[in-house]
Amino acid sequence: MSPVIIPRGYTKDYIEGKISHEEQLKDIEHAYEKVSEASDVVLMEGTGHCAVGSVVGVNNAQVAGMLGASMILIANGGLGSAFDELELNRVLCEKYNVPIAGVVINKVIPNKYDQTKQ
Repeated sequence: MSPVIIPRGYTKDYIEGKISHEEQLKDIEHAYEKVSEASDVVLMEGTGHCAVGSVVGVNNAQVAGMLGASMILIANGGLGSAFDELELNRVLCEKYNVPIAGVVINKVIPNKYDQTKQ
């Protein structure tokens, strides 16, 4: 389910006022309610990092906060880059009152596994 699809030209239309911010939020809430009514658990997947969608006023963290969802953060392996990426996402989650349920470090280079694990 993707209640807000962003095809080519969508961002320009949003900026020009052809797409309503409130309508986007209503579409998301309506879709979530329909799925929730028919499900014991709802797992939502965002696209990219927590700020994706900011240009059209509905970023991943904002949507999670609006729906009362917790978030699992996923970052690619590495020390500095993983930490930096997680921190940026954590701060945005904090801004929208999104609890972080866990962290997954993905694509860790095998010989750096022990270093990353610490």
